[in-house]
Amino acid sequence: MKIALIGYGNIANAIINGMLSSEKTKVMDDIYVFHNKEQNSIHRDKCKFLCSGDKSESSFDIIFLCVKPKDMEAAINENITLFSDDQIVVSVAAGITIEKIKNLVKKNSDIIRAMPNLCAIFNESITGICFQSNIIEDKKKYVEDIFRCIGYVREIDEKEVDSFTALFGSGPAYIIYFIESLMKCEKFTNISESDKSLLILNMLSSTSKMMFVAEDIKYLRQMITSKGGTTEAAVKFLEERNFSEIIENAVGEAAKRSKELSK
Repeated sequence: MKIALIGYGNIANAIINGMLSSEKTKVMDDIYVFHNKEQNSIHRDKCKFLCSGDKSESSFDIIFLCVKPKDMEAAINENITLFSDDQIVVSVAAGITIEKIKNLVKKNSDIIRAMPNLCAIFNESITGICFQSNIIEDKKKYVEDIFRCIGYVREIDEKEVDSFTALFGSGPAYIIYFIESLMKCEKFTNISESDKSLLILNMLSSTSKMMFVAEDIKYLRQMITSKGGTTEAAVKFLEERNFSEIIENAVGEAAKRSKELSK
């Protein structure tokens, strides 16, 4: 198997690391990276780096499109000679539909959309994958195995991609934003910034562990929220200001933007 990646951002790096470290993807022969910027990369010894637009004598079994949505059309046009019939083309860009990619590539390729999140850099991604119709099972399995190298994989319909992206693709940013807000609560403690960050991150880790084993997350929260206590005062404050509705509407805005990018 020969694999090419167009683009070399965080997700591309994670995919390469996953493939290089997994027994499931050892059947590949070469990994090529097409990217405009000069790279002082940890992958220099294991991948072949070329400038975007360079012609390659190799034909590729899989091409990963690891560029931002706004750069997708230009990236494909610049590297159009890399694409061929019966090839697998995988896009990790939000909002770019299978039909649009197929029209840009102009080949009878098998198009796949994958939506990982940034947790992929720690092999902890949640990746939604949708396939064009009639793709053979062997190809589906191979691509799924690649993404299992960087975390959890779930097959979804393309009509679900926008909502999946909004919740799971952008989700880590929402959690980080909330944690940032906790870290800004300076007036309530004299603890140093470094100690406070460490304590809050440990609290996040231990809370996640409790949630993993809890049968009912809502019940877990109620266990912590004693009637008439300090936690109840804070939760009541959030509820009175429709905190849950704000979160739901924010995720809705992300889904809306994903739909806009597909037009």
